[in-house]
Amino acid sequence: MTHGADETAIVDRHETDTGARSERLADALEDPHCRYLLRYLRESDEPASVAEVATHVVAGITDDDPENVSDDVRQRVQTWFYHGQLPMLDDHGVIEFDPDSGTVRLADDPVA
Repeated sequence: MTHGADETAIVDRHETDTGARSERLADALEDPHCRYLLRYLRESDEPASVAEVATHVVAGITDDDPENVSDDVRQRVQTWFYHGQLPMLDDHGVIEFDPDSGTVRLADDPVA
C-alpha cells in the first residue's frame, strides 16, 4: 500500500520547504541592504515609506547623506525591496509590510 509513502513524501517536502524558507531568511539577513533596513526600522517609531527606507539604506551602505542618494538608485532599491525582500521579511514575521500604502515597520515581536 502506498498510503504511508505518500505521507512520508508530504512530510519530507514540508521539511525541505521549511529548510529552504529558513535558508532564504538567513541569506536575506546577511545582506547589507536588509541589515540597514532593519537598523533603520528599529530606530524609527513610526511606519516608514518604502521610498524613505530605500533612501536611508542606500545612504547607509554608501556612507553618505540621504539627500545625496540619486533618484535612480533609490528607485532600483525601492523596487527590489517592494517585490522581494519586504514581502519575504513580512512572511517571516520580521517586519510588517503594507504594499497598498507602501509602508513598512519593524514587527512588534520580530521572530528573527
